[in-house]
Amino acid sequence: MMQQSEAACQRPDDPTTMQQPEAAYQRTDDVPSMIQQSAAAYQWTDDIPSMIEQSAAAHQWTDDILSMIEQSAAAHQWTDDIPSMIEQSAAAHQWTDDIPSMIEQPEAAYQRTDDVPSMMQQSAAAHQWTDDVPSMIEQPEAAFQRTDDVPSMIEQSAAAHQWTDDIPSMIQQSAAAHQWTDDILPMMQQSAAAYQRTDDILPMMQQSAAAYQWTSAPTTMQQEAQVPAALDDAHASHHSGHPSVDISENPPSTSQQPPTRHVASGAQGCSTPIDRKLGSPAQDAADCCEGELKSYYRGRGSFVKLIPWEGDDRKHITDMYTRLQLITGIKDKDRLVSYNEILQLKTKEGDLIPIAVLTGLAGRGKTTLFEKMPYDWAVGSSQVLQRYKLVFLLKMHALEQSSDLVDAVFDQLLAKDTSIDRGALGMFIKNSPGKVLILLDGFDELMTTSLCESSFGSIQEVLNGTMLRGCTVLVSTRPSHFDRLVSENLVQEPFTHVRVLGFSRDDVTEYVNKFFTGETDKAKGLLERIRFSRLLSTLAESPMLVLLMCVLWREDCTLRETMSRLYLDGVPYVFKRKGLDSQDEVSKVMIEIGKVALHGLLSPDQSLSFKESDFEPSVLEQALTAGILTRQRVRKRLQSHNSYQFIHKTFQEFSAAAYLQSLLEADPEEFQKILNEIMSKGAWRFEYLLRFCCGDNEACTYEILTVFQVRCRKELSFKSSSQMGQLALHCFFEGQSKRLPPEEFIHSFITDEISIRDLDRDNLNSVIHFLKCVAEQTKNSGNTYLAKVKKLFVNVDERTWFIGMIEELAVTMCAMTNLNAVHFLFCLPLTGSNMADIAKSLKDLTNLREFFIHCSRNLGGTAALWCMHLKQLKSLKKLHLSACSLNGQDITLIAESLIDLPNFSELNLFSNDLGGTAALWCMHLKQFKSLRKLNLNSCSLNVKDIKHVAESFRDLPNLVELDFSHNNLGGTSALWYTHFNQLKSLTKLDLGSCSLNGKDLKHVAESLRDLPNLAELYLYFNRLGGTAALWCMEVKQLLHLQRLNLIYCHLTEEDKNHIDESLSDLRKNGLDIDMLYQ
Repeated sequence: MMQQSEAACQRPDDPTTMQQPEAAYQRTDDVPSMIQQSAAAYQWTDDIPSMIEQSAAAHQWTDDILSMIEQSAAAHQWTDDIPSMIEQSAAAHQWTDDIPSMIEQPEAAYQRTDDVPSMMQQSAAAHQWTDDVPSMIEQPEAAFQRTDDVPSMIEQSAAAHQWTDDIPSMIQQSAAAHQWTDDILPMMQQSAAAYQRTDDILPMMQQSAAAYQWTSAPTTMQQEAQVPAALDDAHASHHSGHPSVDISENPPSTSQQPPTRHVASGAQGCSTPIDRKLGSPAQDAADCCEGELKSYYRGRGSFVKLIPWEGDDRKHITDMYTRLQLITGIKDKDRLVSYNEILQLKTKEGDLIPIAVLTGLAGRGKTTLFEKMPYDWAVGSSQVLQRYKLVFLLKMHALEQSSDLVDAVFDQLLAKDTSIDRGALGMFIKNSPGKVLILLDGFDELMTTSLCESSFGSIQEVLNGTMLRGCTVLVSTRPSHFDRLVSENLVQEPFTHVRVLGFSRDDVTEYVNKFFTGETDKAKGLLERIRFSRLLSTLAESPMLVLLMCVLWREDCTLRETMSRLYLDGVPYVFKRKGLDSQDEVSKVMIEIGKVALHGLLSPDQSLSFKESDFEPSVLEQALTAGILTRQRVRKRLQSHNSYQFIHKTFQEFSAAAYLQSLLEADPEEFQKILNEIMSKGAWRFEYLLRFCCGDNEACTYEILTVFQVRCRKELSFKSSSQMGQLALHCFFEGQSKRLPPEEFIHSFITDEISIRDLDRDNLNSVIHFLKCVAEQTKNSGNTYLAKVKKLFVNVDERTWFIGMIEELAVTMCAMTNLNAVHFLFCLPLTGSNMADIAKSLKDLTNLREFFIHCSRNLGGTAALWCMHLKQLKSLKKLHLSACSLNGQDITLIAESLIDLPNFSELNLFSNDLGGTAALWCMHLKQFKSLRKLNLNSCSLNVKDIKHVAESFRDLPNLVELDFSHNNLGGTSALWYTHFNQLKSLTKLDLGSCSLNGKDLKHVAESLRDLPNLAELYLYFNRLGGTAALWCMEVKQLLHLQRLNLIYCHLTEEDKNHIDESLSDLRKNGLDIDMLYQ
């Protein structure tokens, strides 16, 4: 109430003003009596002058009360007709004539105690006086729980309000504390504007809470702490000042605090009149900050540049935002639908995971994703985000490792003239971290290259968990900086790693259609161009490159097919749009600004922002005009200056590469010096600089690959874990050179075993390009490189597959003349046409012994396209076609093709639906005289199928392993068991999970007892409980048995006893019986 009562009360120290309230408040003629009682009501004493002196201190008025009141009337837009004003005030305060009714319920309404500060805070809501003043005056002591000993009450009030006896001293200090001067008249005049008061006093009091928001420079608490006979600490929280809190727990520097400012614009959130209870300074600051942030994110922050270099071409984020592919972990089985799931992931203990690290290549959409989240929070479209009171989106290119969180919020997000108290906001963040979401965009752009924990500011301390535990943090970075971010000094477990993969094919379609709104033909043409180009399909995963494609396609409907070429075409377009057509002039500008760009990338603090003096004036002007560079006014610790930045970090890297390319010709020694510096600092950190430097430049490509070979030879391989290998192949791809890399470089990758696994599409594209170039350019020299390859493993999922990949890989396999094993695993998109290309490329490989295809479910019904090529594989011994959706006709055609292969010994048809088809292909199966292993696991075989297969056993004398598991054979053994005794070479039989019962096992065991070589029998997951007495004696006859698997067979204790007793002799001979998990 003390904060609000200044406007509401405005009591003067002048007798004439005390006489006017009789009419104004409709009080009785006995004014002294009323005043005496009013003293109790307001905690005044009979010694009115003494009380007024103290009231002056309480309200920070000067001794010249009359003068102040007269000025106050003008300052608060009051008229000379005070009674009229008072009458209106009565209406404004919603007074009624029914005083007794009001008096009857005051105790419940007030619930006041002698703790006056608590009472005064609530008084604004409690006061609803009536016109019947005498009645009200008669009962105030009970209503307010006041005592008759008014002087005693005043003494207590002094303590309650923490006043000192030295009133003038207190007033002087209070004036300083609130930054008021002794010149009351100017203050009151300014107050009128600051408070925007009207005759409607009640709305004025409601707005006062928002208007106050004083700063902590210096705060009342800090100032009064220095006064002799200072305030009692126990009551400090009741003071009207806002305590300053630095979340780093270091004492705040008041010299850096901004002067008190009033926000007059409703756009700033906290200045708009709001109906709320005045809370703590920290809560008030948070409320005000929430309003400002939401206003910013909904307004200016919701518009994004459609084209970065065209400042006037903006669209609302909802018109252009396209969802991204977000994946957790290594595999894509945990694909996320939206960012909401990131915020809901939990630890094994059920706690929310506080930190998520989002990694993605340049231009993959990390920044746009982070811009969309605050917008969704501000408009309330995400339910998950509504649990946060404050959402801070901070650009890390403007931060240092010593940066403070609250400082960064004020510098990047809040208005320059915000009235939010820095210290109070820091207090809220510190006390309520669970209500804060921090989005840190671009850790790889942080203004430092060497982290030092002793220099960490509060932002880095939030990341390493030493501050604000409980707040939620999402931080984005390029993969090159992941290991620096997730380290002992910064992010540690538990955290979520989310890979931002960019666009899927559907996402590309959505984005292109949004870009070409109203231009359907252009959108269709571009999408077809992308779809039929494996290179453009790969590049289109990057939203930034899709944007470049759209811009260039809009210009002349042509595209080139490497990242470097898109930028090489895009940059001249940018300049041409602004009237600079000369290619030589554009090249000159790019080289000049590239020199500054390269210096920034290599500097210890990795500068992405520059000063005007860093550039040559005419070049700077041209770059600004074209839009490659942008100029903006930035704030840092209350200081503002012009900052120059490239429109995107990739454009800085492209410009730096242009300068580096020029050095190879102009100063080769300097080129090598810089290249060695890049390698020393970590080539992976400069991925795009190196890729752009190689772009369509054969000389640079060869020099860079030579340095890779010399400095990183042991790290070069096709493995997904080899960052240096991946980067080196990217550089070769960007160069599009007809010249092969150094011979030692090639031998680092081409070994006797090549594994292409777990690669994203970008890496897969570079690998296939490299292998194809090596195959084609050595075709006439005996394929000396690829001839050494003996085994090829390919694991490519649907997400990374691209059109034309198999055709190009087939060319490479033809050159691997000594291949003996080819494995395609989990290649889901593999089609019959692809399979034909693969099989055709293998037909001349005389040493090929193994051909495995696993989990390619598009091959069903396609065997006619490719099975004829299998006949040419004269050395083939093992064919696995598992989980390929093959049908009975496919198996028939395949079996026909394999009949004449003299060494064929292993056929695996696991998990193909062959139910009811065995009659079609068993006639060919019996012709595989050399067959040693047959796997029909999970083939949906029925009893007739099993009978057909069993009948062929007599013609398979060399069969040593047979797998019938996971086929429903329960209760049917009498129809087929007799054929098993013909498998004299059988050593391993798997009948697990076949729904066999005790009688079935008795029949099977009878048939097997004549097999002299049977060593392993698998019966897991069959319901054999209570039946051991039926079959134990038969199993006992399997004298060479070494392994018996009976897990999950529901065996009883009696069964186990039978087994132990009956098979004790076999156990002595080495039999291992597994009966776990019954």
